[in-house]
Amino acid sequence: MKSLFYTILILSGAFLGYDYFIAPPGRKIVFQRLNPPPQKKVAPVVPASEFKPVMPQPMKPVVTETPKPAPNPVSVAPPPPPVSSGPKFEPIETLTGNWLNIPPSAFPREVKLLQDAEFKMSVGASKVAAGGTAYALSAEKGVITLAPAVGASARAQLPVDGTDLKAQLNAVYEKWKVQRAEELKAIAARKQQVMPQQQEAVPSSSEADASGKPVRGADGSYPLLVASMKRGQVTEITPQNITGWQDPQPLKVQGKDGWAMKVNFEAKTVFGPQPAEAQALILNGRVIGWYFTGSGEEVP
Repeated sequence: MKSLFYTILILSGAFLGYDYFIAPPGRKIVFQRLNPPPQKKVAPVVPASEFKPVMPQPMKPVVTETPKPAPNPVSVAPPPPPVSSGPKFEPIETLTGNWLNIPPSAFPREVKLLQDAEFKMSVGASKVAAGGTAYALSAEKGVITLAPAVGASARAQLPVDGTDLKAQLNAVYEKWKVQRAEELKAIAARKQQVMPQQQEAVPSSSEADASGKPVRGADGSYPLLVASMKRGQVTEITPQNITGWQDPQPLKVQGKDGWAMKVNFEAKTVFGPQPAEAQALILNGRVIGWYFTGSGEEVP
């Protein structure tokens, strides 16, 4: 036991002697006070060739935008009124009641059969095949009455679509519209010339009374309206095609007390003269215009 103690003592003394006399500075364990103080780490010096200074970026000048003055409002002229493309014509379907009311003036006419037709007589019947011709005499509710020839007593019936009647009347109507447009254009030009005369015309006591009401003449007509026709204020209505004069009725005309005078007459259509009604508007004893009572359009 004592030998172990001496052994430990000898080793401890040897270690302490080594640590004090032999251990290099900085590695002493027991006598740490003999170690030199720790030195601060110095950053390595960068060679001048490797040093790249960061150049400050030049500052961009701040540009303050001057607000633009608001543009002065420009007064835009209103668009010109649309140029009239000519008179408006109703579709032929309207004039014929969708082919259920074809005017009698469209007959008689020769038509081409699009389907077979059987003509009946008191003593028998005959047949005309599709592609043949016959004479359309009349139409009622979309059904055409046909004769095989002019003056023949035999009769057959076919629907309107069983003949080329629609195509014929359409062609006639298109041609009539072109002619009618030129006619109305000439009428409008003549009316422009009579407008000054219309304004200067002074009604006489035989034409209108003190209230401006038209006075009926001895022949049943109204001289005030007849004078308007003769001046050319209206051309589609003449004393000759008037079939009836109605009594004047009080009416507001241009916001003032006036009169409306209706007449029945034969109007010009693609199917010839047809019954129609129009009225003259009277203010201060003067006719200021003629208008169809149904549509309100001005009578040419």
